[in-house]
Amino acid sequence: MAFSSILVAIDINDHDHARSALEAARALSVSGAKVHILYVRYFLPVNYEGMITVDFDTQEIGEAQRLIDQWKVEFGLEKATFVSRRGRVRDEVLDEAQHIGADLIVIGSHQPSLSSRVLGSNAAAIVRNSPISVLIARQGKAA
Repeated sequence: MAFSSILVAIDINDHDHARSALEAARALSVSGAKVHILYVRYFLPVNYEGMITVDFDTQEIGEAQRLIDQWKVEFGLEKATFVSRRGRVRDEVLDEAQHIGADLIVIGSHQPSLSSRVLGSNAAAIVRNSPISVLIARQGKAA
């Protein structure tokens, strides 16, 4: 199946899983699909406002952009777009997928543990609620 618009949702603080997702996106985009990279930043409670600098968001996005730019070159995804949002991961990923008209979401994720099976994880929440296909890219060697 060929995809035309792929959303790659990554956590820049989890390099291994981000790299797995980017590798999968590169393989799937060889047919000319547009790749969009999304990094959802942690939601900060309102009471943190007095504890952070005025330019905190700008600095955080800038740091993410520098890392994403390196990964785009490394994975041959120089034409990929990048956006960062702040909020609940599931909601932001699904909203961005709808916004760009994605027909596939790619997420790097760990092997589910008992606690994540019971309590859920971001990847599981996205899979359960997504109206489009979701690919979970696992880290490790293929057998």
